[in-house]
Order: sequence, then structure tokens, then C-alpha cells
Amino acid sequence: MRNKIKTADRIKNILVVEDSITQAAQIKYLLEVNHFDVVLAYNGQEALDWLTKNEPSLIISDIMMPGMNGYELCEKIKSDDRTKDLPVILLTSLSDLEEVIEGLSCGADSFITKPYDKSFLISNIEKILIEKSSPHSKTGTLGVEINYGGKKKIISTEPQKMVKLLLSIYQGAIFKNNELIKTRDELSQMNERLEELIEARTNDLKIIESKNVLINYSIQYAQKIQSSVLKTPQIGSDFFGEMFYLHLPRDTVSGDFYWFHKTDNKLLVGVFDCTGHGVPGAFMSMLGVTLLNEIVISEKILEPHLILNRLREKVISALGQKGRSFEVHDGMDGSLIVYDLTTKILSYSGAFNPVYIIRDNNLIELKVNSMPLSYADNMSDFTGQEMKLAPQDLIYMFTDGYTDQFGGPFSKKFHRAQLKEILLKNHKRTLEWQKQLLLDAHIIWKGYEEQVDDVTVVGLKV
Repeated sequence: MRNKIKTADRIKNILVVEDSITQAAQIKYLLEVNHFDVVLAYNGQEALDWLTKNEPSLIISDIMMPGMNGYELCEKIKSDDRTKDLPVILLTSLSDLEEVIEGLSCGADSFITKPYDKSFLISNIEKILIEKSSPHSKTGTLGVEINYGGKKKIISTEPQKMVKLLLSIYQGAIFKNNELIKTRDELSQMNERLEELIEARTNDLKIIESKNVLINYSIQYAQKIQSSVLKTPQIGSDFFGEMFYLHLPRDTVSGDFYWFHKTDNKLLVGVFDCTGHGVPGAFMSMLGVTLLNEIVISEKILEPHLILNRLREKVISALGQKGRSFEVHDGMDGSLIVYDLTTKILSYSGAFNPVYIIRDNNLIELKVNSMPLSYADNMSDFTGQEMKLAPQDLIYMFTDGYTDQFGGPFSKKFHRAQLKEILLKNHKRTLEWQKQLLLDAHIIWKGYEEQVDDVTVVGLKV
């Protein structure tokens, strides 16, 4: 006779057998949301132990579990008179016919394919529970011997139950097929949309490319204008024993500029670094050249420190600078020399950028004022220096783009110390050779790093 076992207080009590804690929690949450009472067992033996004292309305079991798998658990449940009528749903991948035969052989009531659809799982549970509660006539068992893959299986089950199980498998397959069709249609729509986006993006790229061609043409034309305005450094070469002009714009146009002017017996040479680079820097450089020409040619100011004082005034006025936080803070740094061809006296003044003189294997650094050629909180007059030059003296002027370049084995700045070392070691060579050496040193140091700023270095020999 069948032993009496305890029935759960809630009529829809479901035992879930799943060795994965995460998946067990997911199934538990889904069932509880749909008003089922859930008990978890994490292996087959734990489930059998719980069944000795409790009777659930239904059992859901994973197939792939360590120790006792789902088929073995189902077979034990169906072979026990106390539990043989409990419906068992197996969660399976149904990857081949052998799994179907194993399910039929062990007496499972239904299959749910993993990954399962939530609504499909709930509807199957509700259907099985309704069938369980409805009276039905029992017929004799059907014994069928099946050979598959070299294995013999005897399937002994009621014909009606076998039909229901096969229908369950068929329904699951149809559901999965519908899901695949839906996914295929969604992918097809996504593909169509993607093709539309690609076509639109291609058109956008064509427009951008066309505009980019016009912009590049405009920038190249601006470079020609800038070059003509800034004058060529060869003008100064007529008055110095030797000279070189190394100029490496970071972009097509540059914020660095070289300026030269001769008046009577004086040569004026300036190297300036405007705020920024590219187009903004180029605008500032052209403003700088224009203002220098006004100061020297029209106003006839020839002392370097007075020229820089006046240049700062004009930059502040042109940009409307009054020290307010929201205004343009652009300006420039630079160094300016005036060389008297008669007295051989060099006058100098600088805004941040120094001038180097090499004489008798010694490097002399002409100090600078730490102020920009623009508005600053603590402004004072620029100071000037003088020194008499001797034959073969070398003059070097530069912007910080050369010494601030990152590179080398540790991606650090080049710094002025390395520039001084190169100049001292090679000052007896021709200036043209020195120019190439400085260019090679810059390229090697930069390596694969991006150029950080415009680069300008000028060398002059008395």
C-alpha cells in the first residue's frame, strides 16, 4: 500500500532540482512571481530525501547535474509507488534524439528546452497541473524496445502519457522554431536598417570629405598668405656670415614666426611663439608681424625692450584684454635682438624665451623677463641687455616647441639642457650641418610621439 506523506500547505508547491545556485534562484523568482510555492534542492539525492517527507504538486529538474543526473532522478521518482504520479518536467537542450529517448525511457512528463522562455515554462506548468487534477482513465502500459547508438532502451508508459510527452516535445520544438523565425525576421529588419545607416553614413562621409577638401585647400592657401606676410629668412642671410632657419609647423600653418628687418646699420631679428598652433596660431602670428612692422617702420622704435613694451600694448589693445576671466587670453612669447653692424653691439630683450651666444667653447645665456606679450596680472617694463660680439660668435634663438617635445625612452621633455649640449658639441661645424643635426635629434627623440607644438630654431654667425 502507498505510504502517507505530508502534502505542502499550498496546493501549487513545486520542487526545483538545479545544481547551479544562480539558475535555481532565477527559476525560484519566476515561479514565485507567478504565485507558486517553491522548494529548492541542489542535487538528486537531496531531492529524494525531501520527497520522503513531502509531496509537491510538480517537480522541475535539470538534466546535467553531478552525481545523479535528471534522467536518473526522474526514473527513481517514477519507480517509487509513493511518487510515481508526481509530474516531472526536465529542463534539457534536446540536442539530439538520444535525449528524447532517455526522457521517454525515464518516464518524464514534459521537456522544456533551455534556454527556456518564461511564458512557455509557466503555461506548461499550469497545463500539467490542470491535467493532474482532472480525472482520466488509465490504460495499460505500452512496452516498446528501441535500439539507438548501440544502446537498447525499453519504454514502458501509458499510451496517453507517451503521446502527451511527444506533443510536449513537439510544442517545444515549434516554439523554438517560432523564436528562430522571429529572431531571423528581427535580424533581417536590423540588417535592412543597418544598410540604410551605412548608406546614410557613406553619404555623410562623402559630404565631410568634400568639405575637408575645401578646408584643406583654404588652409593651404592660408599657409601661402602667411608665408608671404612673414617674409623669408634668407633676407637676413645677406648680412650674417652664416645662418639657418629650422621651422617645423605642427599643422599646415604655424603659430611660430621669424621676423627680420634692416634699418640703416642695424639688423633686427625676432623669433616669436604665439598662443596655440594651427589656424588660431597663424592668425596671431600675422597680427604679430603686422604690429612689429608698425612699431619699427612707422613708429621708428629700435630698442628691443621698448619694442616689446609697445608690442605688448598693441596686443592687449587688439584683443581687448583687461584681465577679465571671460576674455581672450591669447598672446605670444619671444626673443628680439638688434645687431649694430658698425659698433658690433648686440641688444637683446625677451619674453620667456632666452638667446644663447657661443664664444670660445662657452655658452652664454642672455636672461629673459618672465612675462608674456599679452595681459598679465603682474606686468612691468621689459628690460634690455647689451654685449659686444666678436667675429665667429654664434647666436641661437628658439621657441619652446623644440625643448618641450615629449619622447625618448621615458616619454619626457627634451629640455634646454640637451639643446645646450648639442649646440656646444657641434658649434664648430657649419650652421647648415647644425640645422640637420638638430632636425635629426628632434625626429629621433620624438619617435612615435605626436609633435606637441610648432618648432622654430634660428642660428646666426657673426
